[in-house]
Amino acid sequence: MIRYASSRSTRRLCLFGSLLLGWSGQVLAFELNEALQVHGFLSQAAALTNRNNVGGNSSDGWAFELRELGANVSWRPDPDWLLSAQGLMRWAGRTDDGDLRLDYGFVDRTLLTGDNRLGIQLGKIKNSYGLYNTTRDVAHTRPGILMPQSIYWDRIRDFMLAAPGVSLYGEHNGPLGTLNWQASVLKPEVSATEVEYVNFLMDMPGRLKGRTSWLGQAMLELDHERWRLGVSLGDMAMRYAPAGIDPLQPGTTHYRPIVLSLEHNRETWTFAAEYTEIAVKYRDHGPMFILSDNTTQAYYVQATWRFEPRWQAYARYDALYVSKGDRRGKQFEALTAAAGMPLPGHLLYAEDITVGLRHDPTPGWSLSLEAHRVRGAAGLARVDHLPGLPEKGWNLLLLQAAYRF
Repeated sequence: MIRYASSRSTRRLCLFGSLLLGWSGQVLAFELNEALQVHGFLSQAAALTNRNNVGGNSSDGWAFELRELGANVSWRPDPDWLLSAQGLMRWAGRTDDGDLRLDYGFVDRTLLTGDNRLGIQLGKIKNSYGLYNTTRDVAHTRPGILMPQSIYWDRIRDFMLAAPGVSLYGEHNGPLGTLNWQASVLKPEVSATEVEYVNFLMDMPGRLKGRTSWLGQAMLELDHERWRLGVSLGDMAMRYAPAGIDPLQPGTTHYRPIVLSLEHNRETWTFAAEYTEIAVKYRDHGPMFILSDNTTQAYYVQATWRFEPRWQAYARYDALYVSKGDRRGKQFEALTAAAGMPLPGHLLYAEDITVGLRHDPTPGWSLSLEAHRVRGAAGLARVDHLPGLPEKGWNLLLLQAAYRF
């Protein structure tokens, strides 16, 4: 079922906001202790599009349903132990309606220190994926108002960000640089309706359940982090449980990504690029299931220029092709038409040119402006366009104010 915002969400926002503001005056005292730290953040964005919807009905005028309010706490009772958690309320059109949830929460135990550090985490752990997935939860640490949608799919943010499981991580400091690695066994979050649209093209009667999966990453930092080179890979699995009159049988879907990441930092410039291919495997969904195995291909390149101490400008080209062998979706159009449910090919790709400007007037505040010219709709949430479909060519203007303490 699709979730809609309610007055209860507004009341929760006011209560949670009061708690955050109440905490903000105590943060410095917590940090002086160093064992216990509490931080919070909030952001509000406005979106305007000429077609399609982002953060509400943005094609009818400015939409303001892009909002986040969160608080995190970390406690280190001993140098080898860390407990960390973050609560979040998020609004994003129809994909998020402000329900208070645990964004992540885990226990971290350091097993080995020195040049070869080793540790283990247990709980709801951030997914080690690409350059920015573990820092995308706070607006200030993103490479723009919107993440590059080729790699970091906001339409299924919970699936991408974190999952319950166990993770082993390590760090090796050598003569060439620092190697960080992490390997996780987890069960992905797949309860959102939008995950069904990604997986099946529609909202099905049954529901998806996460299955035992794994993710791994190695990130090499050279020349005092001037260079970062990484590879992420894994197997994210889910199983479909039919309900009622259902055309599908119990079956599984596996997403097997490999992501290559590169970042170069200079005094006033940062260059970043990532490339991914995701092998999608469907099993046992029955004869009524029309989709077949395919490979998703995606990449982006971005340049960020810090031309003044508190100012930065950036430009990005972002491309996502759901089917590497059918980039423009022509075969997809023919397949869905033959099945009696015709869908346009532009649902399978998105090519996005982005320019942005950010100003940080104080250490806590950030003000941003971002413009997108997009061809294709693969990065858009389908639930934001029901009962219709998103159109092919569109433009997006975003404004955002963010605060953290």
